[in-house]
Amino acid sequence: MKNKIVVILTLMLFVVLTACGNSEENTQQEEKGEKQEVLLWHYYTGSEESLNEILADYNQSQEEVEVVAEYVPFDEMNRQLSVGTAGDTLPDIVIADTVNNVSMASMGILADITDFVEEWGEGDQFLEGPYNSTIYEEKQYGLPLTTNSLGLFYNKKLLEEAGIEEPPTTWEELDETAEALTTDGVKGFGLSAVRSEEATFQFYPFIYSAGGSYKELESSEAIKAFNFLKNLYDQGYMSQDILTATQDDLTRMFIEENLAMMINGPWMIERIQENEDLDFGVTNIPKDKEFASVTGGDNISITETGNQDAAWDFMTWLFEPEQNERFAMETGYYPTRSDVLNEADYWKNEEIVKEFIPIMEVAEARGPSPDWPSVSEEIQLAIQKILTDELPVEDALSEVAENIAEVEASE
Repeated sequence: MKNKIVVILTLMLFVVLTACGNSEENTQQEEKGEKQEVLLWHYYTGSEESLNEILADYNQSQEEVEVVAEYVPFDEMNRQLSVGTAGDTLPDIVIADTVNNVSMASMGILADITDFVEEWGEGDQFLEGPYNSTIYEEKQYGLPLTTNSLGLFYNKKLLEEAGIEEPPTTWEELDETAEALTTDGVKGFGLSAVRSEEATFQFYPFIYSAGGSYKELESSEAIKAFNFLKNLYDQGYMSQDILTATQDDLTRMFIEENLAMMINGPWMIERIQENEDLDFGVTNIPKDKEFASVTGGDNISITETGNQDAAWDFMTWLFEPEQNERFAMETGYYPTRSDVLNEADYWKNEEIVKEFIPIMEVAEARGPSPDWPSVSEEIQLAIQKILTDELPVEDALSEVAENIAEVEASE
């Protein structure tokens, strides 16, 4: 016990000394008339050039702060941040997956920026779903930088050939439409059930639509959602390949017209449009009680030991409407500010792209939970057990609910 207390006190002292050291370094830079350097970690690959251009414009726009970007691989980000809490290696700013925001906040990695946001006065401009992913214990630990969501993609020609005038809007209609579209060589409907975050991402809108959540997986609402999807699978309207199919795999099958309808996101639009002969549309995911979707994307946060004033100056510049619109367009996402999303010409007028605007308005964050990685893994396992008949729906959800409760109780 004494050893544990000594370790805790040592770590607390280290954090204090690190913070003081960073503060003194920033003060010295200011006294010398030098720019304060702010280090930003990100995992962008295809969008890295766009990020660097944004940073260059900010750095040239003022004389006080210089933001420097450093790439950290996506699958290394969480580990590097964890290691950084035990050493003087944390950046000032971090761009990370939305589902990791609350977890990082609970670990003490991120700074509480509630006062900054309240003084700024523009928090109410953000879409509710992405914004909620930054809240932990009623405090703000970042802002949503990019966002997207899931919708129903459908092949217009295949629907027309089956005598169906409009895409399904309810679960009952989805069942009927999927049956009508399932023929030799074509499956009526598909979503990813692979054992990864993609499966949780794709199944979660159905849980939400029925009125359930990850905290109530034993509820009749959650059971109804899984029974509905299980029936589509058992009837053969969905391929057995969904157990290993990623969202990329679904898109390939959709392009090849082996899949008539699928759940997927706007990042696939350009890829699908490369097949100029494929006439497709996008609409809300069919509903049980209400239309629902989930958000993806990235949040941007200030670390607990970072130069918070300088970092916040950059963030407020980055979230000016002009910059929010530009960054979203250049990275292939949607704006996180609702005023930008609803007023910018590109998202209002671009074919197919505009169909995601009403979907974004009903999209909710996964979780949020400080234990989300473990929660998601349990849901993924339940999906696989249910679809492969390893366990009945009720038993699988009872098991996962118990496991999630144990995970949360251990924190």
